[in-house]
Amino acid sequence: SMQLIVPGLDLSLPVVGVPLREGGWDIRWLSSQAGYLEGSAYPTWQGNTVLTGHAVLPTGYPGPFAELGSLGWDDEIILFAHGQKYIYHVRDNRYVAPEDFSILEHKEEDWLTLFTCYGYDEIKETYRWRQVVQAVLIRVDVLD
Repeated sequence: SMQLIVPGLDLSLPVVGVPLREGGWDIRWLSSQAGYLEGSAYPTWQGNTVLTGHAVLPTGYPGPFAELGSLGWDDEIILFAHGQKYIYHVRDNRYVAPEDFSILEHKEEDWLTLFTCYGYDEIKETYRWRQVVQAVLIRVDVLD
């Protein structure tokens, strides 16, 4: 099992797989987990691993990624997997349009992309933006 830790948000979440289906990924069921989007790089492998989580839960309470926008340059994101601790540092935090799929693009190094919905439009009943944080792998520690 994999665990996502974001010290700056006091966040610790299990990471679960979200299968790619026709029409995309259904993440409604995620609740208080981080979802690895199938089709992006497998977590800890070279490339761009994309994880998503809710900003607002179906109950109306804040979701695990509600404060994603507060992360800044060099903030740490940790992924525990395969008996190792993968330490990433934030390099970008921005908003993109919902139809902007550039956040899924492959990268040559090991990157972690976290994203969530942002700015709900009650009239259109959809979110206006995606909050995106991208971090690069800095180091891997072997756990005892």
